[in-house]
Parts: sequence; structure tokens; C-alpha cells
Amino acid sequence: MAQTLAQKLKIRDGFTLRTRNAPPHFEAALGDLPDGVTLSNKGKRFEQLHWFVTSRADLEAGLPEVLELVTGAVTCWVYFPKGSSRVQTDLTRDKGWEALTAQPQLQWLSLISFDDTWSAFGFRPSTAADEARAGKAKERAIFGYIDPVKKEVRLPEDLAAAFQKDKEAARVFDSLAFSHRKEYVEWIVEAKRDETRRKRVAGTIERLQKGWKNPRNL
Repeated sequence: MAQTLAQKLKIRDGFTLRTRNAPPHFEAALGDLPDGVTLSNKGKRFEQLHWFVTSRADLEAGLPEVLELVTGAVTCWVYFPKGSSRVQTDLTRDKGWEALTAQPQLQWLSLISFDDTWSAFGFRPSTAADEARAGKAKERAIFGYIDPVKKEVRLPEDLAAAFQKDKEAARVFDSLAFSHRKEYVEWIVEAKRDETRRKRVAGTIERLQKGWKNPRNL
């Protein structure tokens, strides 16, 4: 069963959601919410902050206040216009977030599709458990296949062989942003079983033939 928006946003019973620059339809767009959930644009006590930005300048202007609000266990969801929307923006999934990604105290959460206009990703203050997981993450297989500085992704042998048989899929892959190419390769190399890995190589080719940007097409 598909997750509801409330589930994707990890909204729980009794939560107070504070909004910042939310469009008028935001509450209605959330759909059915857990019991006792309330929304406010001025509350001092809240579990989540829902912040809408349309440009890099908008992001940078609001960031200092947002960082003061996102403390303790508070989660912030940042909404930005999709490339397919009619909202003019200089933000994309991969560009325009330097002011935010420069904050070392933050833990990044998932990226979701909110509606036809907005995507959103979440962050919250890092915890000791996050730091411990970050240490283990250095051992992840994907780090043997990427150069984050040069934005390069090295193909695993089985995916390279599959691309030799499907040049169009290879062309689509090469046209993707670094983060999307990384996601495809990570999806493959993190497979625990050979059978799973073979299916993911084949699934990568199928998804690229459909024009999917990453394995989940987000």
C-alpha cells in the first residue's frame, strides 16, 4: 500500500506543525492527518517546521531564523519547486543548497514528492547515533565507485557490460546528474545477494529506458 503524505513526512499523533511561507492550500494538500495534529505559523512549541522556498536567495535569507527554530528533536521539511512546475526557480535537487549543506550539525533525511508543484526534503539536528552511523557509512561499498570532488562515478563491471549491450541506456545514464548516477550504482553495489544484484542491473537498464532519473524516479 502506498504511503500517505503524513507517513512520508513522519507526522505522528499530537504533532504541531509550524509553517513558514506555506501556500494557502498546504493544509488541505496534506490530506488525512493523525489524531490531534495542528498547524500554526507562529507557535513556539512544535515538532516539525514546514518551510517553503522558491529561490536560493529565499533560502539564504530565511536560513538563520530556521536554524534557530530547528533544535532538539525538531524536524524541518524544506519544500522547493519541481523542475516540471510553472514556478520560476534557481533551485534543483542538486543545486542551490550550498548555504544549507554547509551546516555540519544537520542530519539529512529523505526526499519526497509532495504534489505536482513541490518536492521536499527533511533535515534535523544530528545526534550521537547519527555520528556513529556516519562513521560506519565510510565503509559503504559506494565509496569505492565515486569521486565526490570530481563528480565522477565508476561503473561496476556488470553494469558496464550491460551498457555495452544497450548504448541508449548508457547515453541516458551519462546525461544524469552526479547524484542520480551515484544512486543507480549504489543501488547495485549494495545488493547483498548475487541474484538481487543481477535483477538490479537489469532494473537499471529498464528504468533508464523509461527515462527514470534514479531507481525510485524521484
